[in-house]
Amino acid sequence: MQCALCKEKKCYTGQNCTKLSIADVEAVYDEQDMRLTIAAAAIEGRHYMQLSRLEESVKFAQELGCKTIGVAFCIGLANEAKYIVKYFQKFFTVHSVCCKVCGIDKQRFGLEQIQADRFEAMCNPAIQAKILNDAGTELNFTVGLCVGHDMIFNRHSAAPVSALVAKDRLLSHNPLGAIYAGYWRNKRLGLAD
Repeated sequence: MQCALCKEKKCYTGQNCTKLSIADVEAVYDEQDMRLTIAAAAIEGRHYMQLSRLEESVKFAQELGCKTIGVAFCIGLANEAKYIVKYFQKFFTVHSVCCKVCGIDKQRFGLEQIQADRFEAMCNPAIQAKILNDAGTELNFTVGLCVGHDMIFNRHSAAPVSALVAKDRLLSHNPLGAIYAGYWRNKRLGLAD
């Protein structure tokens, strides 16, 4: 499949470009998938282009009937995570865990450091997920976990995960800035129109 390069996008109006039947598609969606799909469609239908992602996340969790949610955040976004958690606490019991949880030296695992001459705590996404799993969170939100660390967190999370903030240190945590800004897209990425 090369959907990103398709010029027509006829799937939007009902064309099936795959060899999958409706029955094949239905077979993939289990009970949890359907629960999430129904809630996602409800939020999209009721609030399309009316809510920020933060507000939409609250509505989505409420639609699912969640009482307890988790926030796994990067220490570099600790201040932002504080405000996010305060907002979520208006509606839910919230558990949050920092990426540097346990304070383990990168050297213990032979990990590359930013500055080799000082102590650097490793990011610990598997333990972030374990702590939130142990807290019984029903949904987890990530706030700026690094590429790779987010994948590890998602693998270990017992609850469904949504990225509230995607880390992009150079572009103020707006990865699409590299696509929207002509200089980045054309010069840095070599993606001229």
